[in-house]
Amino acid sequence: MDKAIVTVSIDGTNIEKDLEIPIDISVKEVCVAIKKALDIDSKDINISGYYIKTKHPTGFLKGNDILKKFNVCDGTKIILI
Repeated sequence: MDKAIVTVSIDGTNIEKDLEIPIDISVKEVCVAIKKALDIDSKDINISGYYIKTKHPTGFLKGNDILKKFNVCDGTKIILI
């Protein structure tokens, strides 16, 4: 299983964490895992669905997109929207 250390943030909040995540999983799977790990639901933060923006490389991923296919790697910033 390939992994990367990425910076995860939640759009519209000041939440930002460095996390090691697998990159051979879908956007949906990573969104569910991040929401659970950061306990987003109990903080009354609304995330629109299974969509992320990325920086380094720049991209917009959704649903069943696999992170690795979009070159997510160490240093990528992932923004849940």
